[in-house]
Amino acid sequence: MKNILKEMYSFLLYGYKSTSAKYYKYLKKKGITLGNNVKFYSPWTISIDTQRPWMIEIGNDVHITAGVKILQHGYDWAVIQKKYGEVLGSCGKVKIGNNVFIGTNCTILKNVEIGDNVIIGANSLVNKNCIEEGIYAGNPVRYIMSLDDYYKKRKDKQLVEAKELVTQYYKKYNKYPNKELLREFFWLFEKRDRELCTVFKDVINLENNYSNSMDMYLKTKPVFNGYEKFLEYCQKGVDMFEEK
Repeated sequence: MKNILKEMYSFLLYGYKSTSAKYYKYLKKKGITLGNNVKFYSPWTISIDTQRPWMIEIGNDVHITAGVKILQHGYDWAVIQKKYGEVLGSCGKVKIGNNVFIGTNCTILKNVEIGDNVIIGANSLVNKNCIEEGIYAGNPVRYIMSLDDYYKKRKDKQLVEAKELVTQYYKKYNKYPNKELLREFFWLFEKRDRELCTVFKDVINLENNYSNSMDMYLKTKPVFNGYEKFLEYCQKGVDMFEEK
């Protein structure tokens, strides 16, 4: 009942932007081309230009986060009209490929194509094409590294960031977190078995890629032989905190 009331309140407040599913349906009805599994995070903060909906195409498995703006037209010509009298239209296609993540508060301008398997960093101004398999960020946006290099970077950061999570949790609550709170870091310590807790199973299935992710999970080896061994490793960070 509580969830139903929450959804009703949200709909009254934000209307078609109250949920990702409702915003998806609205944009689809408007005529924007949308693939499968397109997700809008905090959709009430997102602005997608629907003036000429046939000028925007978004592929499959695209994550559009809070504050993102996608524009396919401009009204900057208003200044030109005022000074010179001439009306000069401004419009261009925006195409976003498959498996793309667009970070918080990005702005994507007209005449831009984003390829498949691309990550756009937060607060970026995307005013030029972003080719596939790449990481981009900045204002204006620039190429940072390949997706392969970013994949290696993230693998190298897993243990460092997981330890920091545990250390800061201990600092805040004076106890260690339950392993479920580490969610996507469970690859570091969980026994390789198909029988996982619900939280970890849900993480593996987040992108509807359960079979491939489970196969990869079973092929790899954990860094630690169980969660307790991982906590023993993290104890060094806690000890350093307590010594200060």
